Amino acid sequence: MYAREMVKQSLPLMILCGFGAIVAGSTLGLMLDLFRSIPGLIVVIPGIIAMRGNISTALGSRLGSAYHLGVIDVDNLWNDDLKQNIFGSIMLSFLVSIIIGVLAYLSSILLGVYPDPLKLIIIVVLAGLISALILSSLTILIIYIVFKRGYDPDNITGPALATFGDIVTMLCIFGSALIVEGML
Repeated sequence: MYAREMVKQSLPLMILCGFGAIVAGSTLGLMLDLFRSIPGLIVVIPGIIAMRGNISTALGSRLGSAYHLGVIDVDNLWNDDLKQNIFGSIMLSFLVSIIIGVLAYLSSILLGVYPDPLKLIIIVVLAGLISALILSSLTILIIYIVFKRGYDPDNITGPALATFGDIVTMLCIFGSALIVEGML
């Protein structure tokens, strides 16, 4: 019986996640001109997507655990535990974005590409912070909807946040690169 309920809750989301992966890949295709004008940008993509996916799904898992433990519920969602988790998620995104930017710069040099280090790091940090804010808000919304419907958050939040994280992060990298390219 549990397997049937898990499939019922997860299958429509898995199909939607497949389409989401196509959207993220299409966004990557739109960035070809930016890859030419900002050397080293392509090196950033796997790292920042992995970072955002990992941080978002970890946040979703922590909130799911908090729900199962009774620390948060639908009526008491916006409490100190939630605020601390969101703050930690955003700070972690900021710090790891800097590290990814520096590592992407060093990796680019090893590959014989010489990007502007400031430009590359600013793009990564800006994309990381914007996607952190969007995905933290989206995490709260997903958790709220899942709790309200009585679904098991473990069946929904991980796949949803991983897919939405890919899409949002790709769009944030694209937007950040356009902004920074126009400014610097």
